[in-house]
Amino acid sequence: MRNRMRIYAALLAILILAGSVFSCSDTGMESPAEQTTGETAPVTEAVSTSELEGRKLIPDNLPETDFEGRGFRIYTRESYLYEVYTEEEDGEIINDALFARNRSVEERFNTSIKAVTTAEDSNASINSLVKTVSAGDNAYDLSSTIVYTSGAVITNGIYLNILSVPYIDLSREWWINGINDKFRIEDSVYTVVGDMCISTLRLTYAIYYNKRLGKNYMMPDLYQEVRDNKWTIDRMIALTTDVYSDINGDGIRDSGDEYGFAGETATNLDVYTFAFDIPIISRGDTGLPVLALNTPKTLEAVDKINTLYWSTGGSYICEQGEWGNEIGMFKNGSAMFATTWLGQMFGTFREMDDDYGVLPYPKWDESQEKYLTGSMDNYSVLGIPKTATDVEFVGIITEALNSESYKQLFPVYFEQALQTKYARDEGTIEMLEILMEGRNFDMVTLFSSQISGMPWLIRELVAKKSTDFASSYAKNETAAQNGLDKVIEAYLENA
Repeated sequence: MRNRMRIYAALLAILILAGSVFSCSDTGMESPAEQTTGETAPVTEAVSTSELEGRKLIPDNLPETDFEGRGFRIYTRESYLYEVYTEEEDGEIINDALFARNRSVEERFNTSIKAVTTAEDSNASINSLVKTVSAGDNAYDLSSTIVYTSGAVITNGIYLNILSVPYIDLSREWWINGINDKFRIEDSVYTVVGDMCISTLRLTYAIYYNKRLGKNYMMPDLYQEVRDNKWTIDRMIALTTDVYSDINGDGIRDSGDEYGFAGETATNLDVYTFAFDIPIISRGDTGLPVLALNTPKTLEAVDKINTLYWSTGGSYICEQGEWGNEIGMFKNGSAMFATTWLGQMFGTFREMDDDYGVLPYPKWDESQEKYLTGSMDNYSVLGIPKTATDVEFVGIITEALNSESYKQLFPVYFEQALQTKYARDEGTIEMLEILMEGRNFDMVTLFSSQISGMPWLIRELVAKKSTDFASSYAKNETAAQNGLDKVIEAYLENA
């Protein structure tokens, strides 16, 4: 990765002008051959293909079919239209990439992409979907729903098994199989995530780092700490401890002061299990899902997170009722570190005065293979209602939308927007690649309501400033196991 990033940093401007908009390229650019005769010879450059150009050349092997203007209806929330539909180009690169993706699919297959918007409340959205499909109403070709509420569509048996849908090939590059494999039981998977689900990128968690405060408190080169495998939870605790200043001079530790770390007692806590590679659900000896959280490592992790949150003297933690204030504190230069999702680079932090960098969540220890992170549990998952009457049509357009997102939409988000437009230094570009390569997922996120107690167990313990994992786990274990058994039963019955 380092060699690739050095090449990328040196040629970033050239690549942008050439139209390369994704940074994971292993393709270098050849220097013109030089003559030693003292005369200027004609320059012959090696032919090189940018990453974006290379993506566009990857065939999706779909048949060239004319669907005679048929509409392809996607069920989604209005706030997630940025993944699904835009009416026209407006000069903004992300909007226009979405428009171009849809237009490519529409023109190729003579179809029309249509968004059918639903209630913003995610539970109401799921209930409406279940009711409509259960009544036999063929109202949607594809649905896009929020992951943490979507387990109900599976337990109610209203989706087709994606593995049985023709032309959808989950082995292809545009399907995020780090998620899809976790959502699979035996030969069944009912909800999937592909590159049209841009929310998985926007909601990927990172640690933001205020460079001015880092300099004031004589922090080391944190990018180098990441490269040297030293960015661990113990290291973060050590660097955060005692970083505090009573900026407003009122003698009270409040959000108007300066801290080493600002966090909250909600979704950013859920990411630590991903970051420390602690599964909540894993595969048992039979291949079926089993509860996996009750380990000595989990107990130690709860203790370390509590230390970071409540015992360093350098942390300000926003409890319920104050959630979101930690983001404002970071923007205003009151926190050296803060945990939040990458989408903040598009909005809140876009006009931030202080320079900032982006880091992955810390490793558990230096023996951990790579840096890991997770996405907030509001990313979207795709499903095909069992009321679909032409599964070949649905399969072709679903595959095409994800393949064209891989070729046109995701690269614009990741490189042109995050890495080029909003990243403030080359180190952040490198860290964003580390984040993308280390995204980690868990089946429990999909079944947050069914596998009761487990998804937010660590979050709730830390919010209560408790390290009593054993009692809390024992209290929830029976209900969680019963819920998991029902999930497995639903998969096997609907297969």
